[in-house]
Amino acid sequence: MTQDIWKECKSMLEKRKKELLENKEDGLEQSLEDTVGELSTFDNHPADMGTELFEREKEITLNERKKQELEEIDQALQAMKDGTYDLCQECGRKIKEERLLAAPTTRYCFEHGK
Repeated sequence: MTQDIWKECKSMLEKRKKELLENKEDGLEQSLEDTVGELSTFDNHPADMGTELFEREKEITLNERKKQELEEIDQALQAMKDGTYDLCQECGRKIKEERLLAAPTTRYCFEHGK
């Protein structure tokens, strides 16, 4: 792998990590009453509560995906430090540069891609 490709992948990983960290939401600690903005959930229509619960679950799912993506980025950056970034974890062969540029967090060659 050329140094230019390596640097480009590292730049993409660091940029995405920065974006994820800047957009991190801390709303998970809020109670349902806090997110709805009501003192009590009893006076809300059941459909309203269903909507709020759906939105809350969606937010939790998106935050879990962000957390997973951050872990993948950290693994890729660590592999760069270790010198194994462009090696397939399954077979040990070189991962094609095009694949790394398209998916910089990948850990597998095309044949073993998951």
